[in-house]
This record gives sequence, structure tokens and C-alpha cells, in this order.
Amino acid sequence: MMKTYLALVLVFLFGVTAGPGRVKAQEASDSTVGRELGASPNPADAHDPPDWLFPIAKLNQSLPSWIHIGGQYRNRLEAPSGIGYTGSSDFYMLQRLRLNVTIQPKPWLRFRGALQDARIFFNHHTPSGNPFQDTWTLWEGYVQVGNSTKGWGDVLAGRQVLLFGAERVIGPSNWLNVGRTFNVARVDLHRSNYKVSMFASSVVPGDNNDLHNALPGNNLYGVYASLENIVPKATFEPYVLWRLAPSSSLLSETLARGHLNEVTLGLHWNGTLPADLDYDSEFDWQTGSLGSSTINAWAGYAGVGKTFPQAAVKPRVLIEGNYASGTKNPAGHQWNTFDQLYPSNHDKYGFADQVGRRNLVQFRVSVEEQPTARWKLKQAFEGYWLATSHDNLYGSSGAIAVPAHPGASPHIGNELDLVAEYQWGQGLNFGFGYARLFAGSFLKTATPGHDFSFPYAYFQYNFSKSGFHFPVTPNKPN
Repeated sequence: MMKTYLALVLVFLFGVTAGPGRVKAQEASDSTVGRELGASPNPADAHDPPDWLFPIAKLNQSLPSWIHIGGQYRNRLEAPSGIGYTGSSDFYMLQRLRLNVTIQPKPWLRFRGALQDARIFFNHHTPSGNPFQDTWTLWEGYVQVGNSTKGWGDVLAGRQVLLFGAERVIGPSNWLNVGRTFNVARVDLHRSNYKVSMFASSVVPGDNNDLHNALPGNNLYGVYASLENIVPKATFEPYVLWRLAPSSSLLSETLARGHLNEVTLGLHWNGTLPADLDYDSEFDWQTGSLGSSTINAWAGYAGVGKTFPQAAVKPRVLIEGNYASGTKNPAGHQWNTFDQLYPSNHDKYGFADQVGRRNLVQFRVSVEEQPTARWKLKQAFEGYWLATSHDNLYGSSGAIAVPAHPGASPHIGNELDLVAEYQWGQGLNFGFGYARLFAGSFLKTATPGHDFSFPYAYFQYNFSKSGFHFPVTPNKPN
């Protein structure tokens, strides 16, 4: 079925639509995370970059209204040290180019085609593959019948980015150089105060072979709803996800233990309170089977923030807690390790990207400031522990980062994050940051115990002057 959909879309390779990539009106693969597409963080003013820097935007003004050309170029320098908690270090440049075209001949008919070229340069120890390099791939290509904002619903088929809620279960992982996309068929129903998405999908492997055919049998089905005003000034998002996957060395979730048949029941709930308070929470329970083992796993997140709008830099203080279960008896017949599915983990579990949402306990305190209309700053301090020392430490990808060391202290370490970003108009932004994971007792026992440090700097240029990913404040409710 997916091959049929993909063949249909390839006929319209240079046609594109900005269809609903999430229940909350996601409109493009290079769009903002935690922000509605098209919402300009800062209005245009005399200090915006000159128009001659955006010839594609000028071209779009002269094209017919039913066609739109866009794209994005991103460049990042990274210099990690303490790789694998050893004395190893590296320095490299990441480059990513996305090009897309939208054709909308009718209000109810859209086509989308998008190409991506992701590369790594000057690296010595970091591998030249996924998630750093994937050259000239079909990033998106789909057809949409119906309107994502008007009427009762729409239908979509092809290759598309999926982004739901706060991206703790499904997101494009946009910070990664390659990112994540899906072959998908979906139906969206929507009215003013509710949206429901039903989909069948297969994740697209991040490697360069023909059209990146999905791994047979590795499928994700779901129903995701977004309900507003059930609770005042809040969004209530219940969902059900059904994951099927073969036993494969290519899938860290199965660990070659057998076929995966897993159901995730989840709820994402966020909103605002009086006194400039906001909150965000997400809870998931998983059941099913992994080979001969019965699955019983869960994860939860809760965060409370307070903004001080009258202060000079409008600071926002955020306190967060995360938990994802692990397996205390790997030789038993019950599997308790939470399957993080397909999240966007960057920032949610630190800017160093060393831990994932599996066998984890995390607490974090952060402060965000906006000293000017264009500068955004963030500082965070967090601690990590294993939920059980009988299970592994899992990396941001969900794969095993450090094997289990029963009897060791569960304290993984503490992390300090410092980030600054400057947005120049709607088409350019620049940023730099530093993250350091101070090795705790577990890492000092199970590895050479070096701290991991991660300085980086980046800039991003958007051809059509819209659609940016801002890493500084992705968790604040819209």
C-alpha cells in the first residue's frame, strides 16, 4: 500500500502541500517546533535583513498564487569531547539543505515535494552516516485532498514529517542533521475546538539507498486527538499508538528479543494558569509483547513554568521532572523498558543529547530570558539517574549507550546547558551554546568516566523568510 502511495506522489515530485504534520496545524517540515507555522516571533521592522538576501521570496511574489517555492539552509559547527566518556574528541561541520515546492491548484487539492541533502565535513571520529549524513534524499512527497484548516477533514498519502503534541512520542527530531520522516496514509478530522488524526505509517531509514524503503513489518498506527476548552485555557490530547516491528539488529527497540507488538496509551495536557504560570505534562503506558515477554512499561513528564513579564529580560523559570521505566530482570518474562518511539529529544533531556526516554529519571531547572526582541537565552541544570541499574543507559536515539552494570550507583551525572540565539528578521537566525555532562558514579564505574562537553555554533537561512526551529524555548505552551 505504501509503495502505491509513494509511486503516486513521485509523479508530482515537484508538487507540494503544506498539510497537517501534526494535529495542531503543522504546515511544513522545516517549521518551528512548539510554535504554529507562520506565526512570526517578531514583526518585520527597519532592522530586518534587506530583501535582496531573499531572491526566492521575491520570486514567489511574481509567481501565480497556486505555486510556492521554499527551502532552508543550515550550517552547524560542533566540537564534542569526551566521546563515549573517553578522552576522544572531534571537530566537524554539519550542513543541511532542504528545497521544496508547493502546488495548490484548488483550495481542496495540494501537492508537496521536498528534497534534503545532509552532510558532515572535517570529521575524524564521528561516522559519516545517519544521523549526520544522508545525501540527496526525498524528504517529503505527498498529495492532500481537503483543507487542513477549513471544512470537516482532509486525506493525505505519501512521505511526510509527523509531529504531534510536544514531540515526546512522535516528531521530526529536527535538531539532527538528517532528521526523521515517514511513509504515511492519514485522515484528519477537525472543527474549531477539536482535531483528530488517524494514520498508518512506516519510518523512513536515514541512509542513502534508492528511495529509503521502510523496513518491512516496522509499522506505526495511531489515533491522536487534540481537544480544547475541556479544561479552561488548556489543550487535552489523548492518543493511542500501535507499534509492530520485526526482531532485527537494525531496531534498538527489539534488541533481537523477538517480534514487537506494542500498544501505547498516552495523554498530553498543557495550558496556562493565573499569575503568568504555565504547565505541561505527558503520561504514557505501554502493553503488549516483545517476543515471549509481556510488556508493562510507562513514562511520565511534568513541568511548571512561571514568567515574569514586568522584569527587564522577561525571565521564565521552569521546573521539570521525567521518568521512563526500565527492566529490573532482563532474564525474566516481563519487559518494563519504555519504548520512546520516534521523539524529538533535543533539549527535553538536555542539549548534550546523551540520554533518551528509556530507563531514566531526570530533574531539571531552567531559566529563559529575552533581553531584546531578537535575543533569546537559556540556562539549565539537570540531574540524571537510571530508573534501575539492572537495565542499560540508553542514548538519545533509544539505542544502548552504556550496557547495564548491576550493583553500580544509578546516578548517571549532572548537566549544565547554556544557549543563546539571535533572530534577524524572519529569514535568518544565529546561535551558539555549550553543554557539559559531568560524569556521575554510574559512568565512572561502567566507562572511563570522562565528562562529555559539547560546544556548538550555527546559523540558519530560510529562503521564504518563514519556518524556523528555535531550540531555546520549545517546551512553552502555545
